[in-house]
Amino acid sequence: MKQTIHAISAAALIALTAALPATAQTADELLSQGREAFLDYRFDEAARLYSQAQRKAKRTDEYFADKYDTYRRQLTQATNFLERVEKIAVIDSITVPRDEFFRAYRLPASAGSLGGAEALPSPREEDVDYVFTNEGDDYKIWAEPDTTGYMRLVESSRLTDGRWSDPSPLDDTLSEEGDAIFPFMMADGVTLYYADNGDNSIGGYDIMVATRDAADGTFLQPSNLGFPYNSPYDDYLLAIDELNGVGWWATDRNNLDDELTVYVFVTNDLRNNYSPDDDDVTAFARIDDYIATQPEDADYDELLETIRAIDPSAREKKPEFTITASKDRIFHRYDELPDAASREAVRRYLAAADEMAQAESELSAMRRQYAESHSQQHARRIAAAEAAIEKLRADLASIRSAMYKTLNK
Repeated sequence: MKQTIHAISAAALIALTAALPATAQTADELLSQGREAFLDYRFDEAARLYSQAQRKAKRTDEYFADKYDTYRRQLTQATNFLERVEKIAVIDSITVPRDEFFRAYRLPASAGSLGGAEALPSPREEDVDYVFTNEGDDYKIWAEPDTTGYMRLVESSRLTDGRWSDPSPLDDTLSEEGDAIFPFMMADGVTLYYADNGDNSIGGYDIMVATRDAADGTFLQPSNLGFPYNSPYDDYLLAIDELNGVGWWATDRNNLDDELTVYVFVTNDLRNNYSPDDDDVTAFARIDDYIATQPEDADYDELLETIRAIDPSAREKKPEFTITASKDRIFHRYDELPDAASREAVRRYLAAADEMAQAESELSAMRRQYAESHSQQHARRIAAAEAAIEKLRADLASIRSAMYKTLNK
């Protein structure tokens, strides 16, 4: 009898010993385990492990405290997002090289164009690898480092003489104490999508949306798009094709090393969320299976065929001017001109021609006023304007001659 009792006690002791870790886990180990659970969308488990880590941590460990605060903030944000996962139909999933992934997006001209450094209005000393240009080719926006090293969004607009304005930074509110990159401006000129890894992110870069006040150019507080667009990993460059009703965005949530996943989805007129009680809501947030996001019996073959037929590189560029250098050399755009000297000569000529046209328009208005009043004051103003125009005309002829000499070298 004593042997039986002894045997049972030993078995229970062995089982209990096996269930315990070999050594007590440290606060950092628990925090790392919580982070792994978070990255796998096991948010309840992550919360439990974070709490255990905090209880074990030394109060003087500032490095742990900073990391813990960041992880907790991201977990709280992600848990809230899981309550309102947007219901979208993802119709395609494309694996592309990480380098210049945006060239895989097939957008019509009406959505603008996504380019690299070659699309900058002028060469930049800063490291720039992506530029958004609107449909009218008179507005560009990109990211470049500021004096503190953070990436900030800057914009430039084409002036009346064809030159581009100096890049000006957008609101600091867009950066959220992090880097802001990969902007996309909607055709309305007020809705901006971009990626940011600041305080409003749930991990890595998240896609944000901000609305511009058309009156003063400032932006309202940006909003995180939440799930399924964002993840605990990096998500970038949401672009909308309003013509075909589809959107694109890129993510590294699938851990493809040097490649990214680009998702194509059908846009919604109004946001429609999954029920937070749906058993599959986490799978939809992660996009475990993009086919599962589509309604039953949905057929997107024709839509996919339409967007795959779009060739952004083949789109026609709008003429900026028409300059005939010789019988077989006609230029319509600055990027067609052979060198910097030619571009500067054309800019000078167009600016002088614009000044001349403005002066002639003002002279015509003066003459109409004189016809109604026969005022001697108007007569004197007309005489002065005519003399000024004669000088402008002579200057314009000289500038035109210099331009043609430069173009025909």
